[in-house]
Amino acid sequence: MLTKDLLRYNRNRQSRIFPRFLNVEDKITLNLVAELNNLYQTGVEQSREDLAELAQPIINAHRSPLIAKGINKLLLDRCKFREPDKDVAPFRAKVFATAAKLLSSDKQSMDSLTTFRQEVAKEYQQNADELALALHCDLPIRQPLELFDPALPDRLIHRYNLAQAQGLLFNSSSMSLTFKEPDVGKRRFFFRYLKFFRLLARVYKESSGSYRLELDGPLSLFDQTRKYGLRMANLLPVVVLLSDWSLTATVKPEQRSGTLQLNHQDGLISHYRLTTAYVPEEFKTFAEQFKREAKGWKIQKNSPLLDLGKQELAVPDFTFRHESGQVVHLELFHRWHKGGLSQRLRHLDRVEQKSPLVIGADRFLSKDPAIQKQLDRSQWYKEHGFSFNAFPPVKRVVKVLASFLN
Repeated sequence: MLTKDLLRYNRNRQSRIFPRFLNVEDKITLNLVAELNNLYQTGVEQSREDLAELAQPIINAHRSPLIAKGINKLLLDRCKFREPDKDVAPFRAKVFATAAKLLSSDKQSMDSLTTFRQEVAKEYQQNADELALALHCDLPIRQPLELFDPALPDRLIHRYNLAQAQGLLFNSSSMSLTFKEPDVGKRRFFFRYLKFFRLLARVYKESSGSYRLELDGPLSLFDQTRKYGLRMANLLPVVVLLSDWSLTATVKPEQRSGTLQLNHQDGLISHYRLTTAYVPEEFKTFAEQFKREAKGWKIQKNSPLLDLGKQELAVPDFTFRHESGQVVHLELFHRWHKGGLSQRLRHLDRVEQKSPLVIGADRFLSKDPAIQKQLDRSQWYKEHGFSFNAFPPVKRVVKVLASFLN
């Protein structure tokens, strides 16, 4: 996505924020993308520093250098630069030691910088200029371009427009999303990504058949806001895949907050594909360990939305089925889910309908006295809850799952 300094938007008197999207058919911008594309395609083995120097005239020549910088940033994201050799630092220390020794010697030939550099290089049987470059080849600006994934100009402009909106959502305090999607596969895809990004949403199903989600943004949190902001921004390409959606967020791209409103008519195109959602490594590890250790239980492939009563829904992280036929769901609340945990416990302790839902709470959350007090008072948590560090241990999960067995 685009960083704060590359965002382009307008603000009206009501503090409504309007991203300045590009026209995908604009020939000048299409030519800009093609020119920068060509630069990186032919720039394999050139350093970051050299490529930046070559790109600068192209950026400066565009009618809007800010647009050109944003396009260039997205193309740089498609570059893979070679990682430095791990032996560079020890080699540099060795050369410096050699240089220090020569400086302290009584050689008359040390009276000029050129002679001195040649004498040091001679110790390593190298040219002085080549040795100088080798000493600092581990600096980011010296890394050579190894691979470049070119982009079609029109698709990159679509990516630019989406990145504008993502950059604004990165600095949000709240987001409200409403969507209506008749395709069951798309709905499942969306909710799976919602959980895989570890975004906790309050989900409601309207009488019209629409879903409404309320999410806390990164600026409403006090811990790991950058990581959470990135996850919030990464959800937008998934939202864009939905057929009928509208989004309202309170964002703060500068000193003042504003309201960002987007919907399916804005012409945003996702670069995600409707395939099986990415599964984080810790989820895979847990599933494999659960399969080995949890006797009588199996993890179901897909977790359905769980109706908690009073129009509130939960999006479980895992759904388990016991050999007796009993199905139990697990919802995890991580350290940035304080508000969500508090609301979920209030709801579960209040409703008469007993849903087969196990609650896992990150121990970090209990550092908040108000949360710890609520955990101590919650009858639901006492019977069907547990605490964990980072990710829940299988034995603890199995023990709490058994609380729903007759």
